[in-house]
Amino acid sequence: MRTRQQAILILLLAVFALPPLLSWVLFNFTDLGRESGSGEHGTLVVPPRPVPDWTLAGMPDETATEKRLRGKWTLLYLLDGKCQQACLRNLYKMRQLRLATGKYAQRVQRVVLVAGNNRRALTEEQLQDYPGQLVLFPQNIDADVLQSLFKLTTDDSPFLQGRLYLVDPQGNIMMSYAANTEPGGIIKDLKRLLKYSRSG
Repeated sequence: MRTRQQAILILLLAVFALPPLLSWVLFNFTDLGRESGSGEHGTLVVPPRPVPDWTLAGMPDETATEKRLRGKWTLLYLLDGKCQQACLRNLYKMRQLRLATGKYAQRVQRVVLVAGNNRRALTEEQLQDYPGQLVLFPQNIDADVLQSLFKLTTDDSPFLQGRLYLVDPQGNIMMSYAANTEPGGIIKDLKRLLKYSRSG
């Protein structure tokens, strides 16, 4: 009986450890996420950072849930304040990146994570050209907590950078892409991850 319990425990650990391990192998033993001559790829977050199981409300006021950042590969943009030009550019970019993954598109979701539960950050008019775009509001989480989770260096200001983040289906932040990253590089990363990963 004890041997069986140990085997089940090992199996459970393997199930949860496999996706981050696969990401690590892909990035360390392939060219995925590495800088190319044209600087097309993003920055690997090492080690991947788990996003806490925050309660997230949708727009309009949908039922709150903790699992909106689980189950799919997520292109994520952080917003503190109203959606202006940089935000609109990223809405467009996320939509086009997802479409460019072709047959894998159903495994990718697009999320704007809004600080401060600001329900006026985006308007229905701004979202009308982006069907399927998720706008999520972490409940009882302030901007400082969000910033500390998504900052890449000690003096980083994620809300000012206009970057995109890639979150794996287990809710780990694993890549970031600067605002000026060529979309072709992001598409290469996404397609390779989606091709070799069975999760999401």
